[in-house]
Amino acid sequence: MALTRKLRWRLGLGATALAAGLTVSALQVVEQGRETAQAYLFAYPLVLMELTRQHQALLGTTAINGFRHSRRFPDASFNSVVSPNVDTLYSIAHFDLRQEPVVMSIPPTGERYYMMPIMDAWTNVVASPGTRTIGSGGGIFLVAGPSWKGQLPEGMQLLRIPTEMAWMIGRIRSAGPRDYAEVHTLQDQFQLMPLSVWQGAPRTSAPAGMVELPPLDPARGPDKQLAGWSREDFFGSFCRLLRDNPPRAEDETMLRRIAAAGLLDADCSLEQSPLQRLGSFFGYRKVVAELEDSQRLLGKRPTFNGWRIGYELGEYGTRYQQRALVAKLGLGANSPEDAIYPNLHQDPQGQTLRGDKRYLLHFAKDQLPPARAFWSLTLYNDRQLLSANPLDRYALGDRDPLRYNADGSLDLLVQRQPPDDEQLRANWLPAPDGRFNLFLRLYWPQPEALQRQWLPPQIRLVQ
Repeated sequence: MALTRKLRWRLGLGATALAAGLTVSALQVVEQGRETAQAYLFAYPLVLMELTRQHQALLGTTAINGFRHSRRFPDASFNSVVSPNVDTLYSIAHFDLRQEPVVMSIPPTGERYYMMPIMDAWTNVVASPGTRTIGSGGGIFLVAGPSWKGQLPEGMQLLRIPTEMAWMIGRIRSAGPRDYAEVHTLQDQFQLMPLSVWQGAPRTSAPAGMVELPPLDPARGPDKQLAGWSREDFFGSFCRLLRDNPPRAEDETMLRRIAAAGLLDADCSLEQSPLQRLGSFFGYRKVVAELEDSQRLLGKRPTFNGWRIGYELGEYGTRYQQRALVAKLGLGANSPEDAIYPNLHQDPQGQTLRGDKRYLLHFAKDQLPPARAFWSLTLYNDRQLLSANPLDRYALGDRDPLRYNADGSLDLLVQRQPPDDEQLRANWLPAPDGRFNLFLRLYWPQPEALQRQWLPPQIRLVQ
């Protein structure tokens, strides 16, 4: 009975299952709840990818098998993707490769840094044409799904995607409004179109989605909408998406567990026993709440000077909880070779960063972020979105006219009110009233950053 209570407590099941004294059945309910929670974490990135694709299509912020170029940085009204950057202008495309491959033509880019990472439907980065990988000369690529067996046209390089759905979040470096026109000219030279259109056929409209989802709310972010779905909606969508987006061989064990729990079957209907339904109900409710409380989950991960640093993003293997957590907090995360994202949520005393306090981030001259491309520090509110402020300033970085100290070191100020010293306002990152967090981005990080020889400094609480 003690073991039953312990397991019941861990899942938050309450006393319902034990009310009739059904000890064995209660254990089965608890185990079903645990299996449902694991299934949810496994499936979460795939379902969120499709929901994000349909949400962005509804808002007009993406294109299917074609580019949708952002012409300015996102602001505090942007809610389509969590943790957006304000360092690059996005060139976004969702791929639907069921009918045919898509041709991507990249022009010469000169000294302008860019990357065009492509994620499969499970959020693994499977290709990343860009300055780091192909230089500035450009090229022509054929992006093909797992079922395509055609002839590769001459002069093209094949990018084989293991799922029929994919997402490209292209990024071209920008310093903001002062170089928008130059970046826009370059964006317009990138081309993306179905192979048949490249060969001269007229373009036809692409489907808005791979499967039918519950009604979308354009005013709410995809992750918030997903948290409100029923268990039937979630696992039904997951099951239907599997048909065109196969998992990897190492996922077979998890798929068998999901099927054994009655959450995956041939007709995508949840055919479960009464005990399975009860356990799934509680397990689903618990895991959705836990993923919404993502900061608590993050708190279990190791930190470096207080910063959480994902050195293994973009490729997750069987680390399903990490994959779900990254999708929740930063869908579209890059491979570490392209960028790393040290992020900070607490001060040295373990207290959540808050706007009613003042903070200082000090970089010694020889400890500035080592990035071959550039670096930035971005502030997000407790919803992981940009925080409105009078300056419309959401980030600071080496593109900005920062004020360095006499010894070459750099102090960045994070607080709600502007600094008293007018000269320090260039180094001020405005904070909101409530909770917030910081993301330090290093684009094309130097080896010392990837090898953990360089770490971001600990933040200081200013009295």
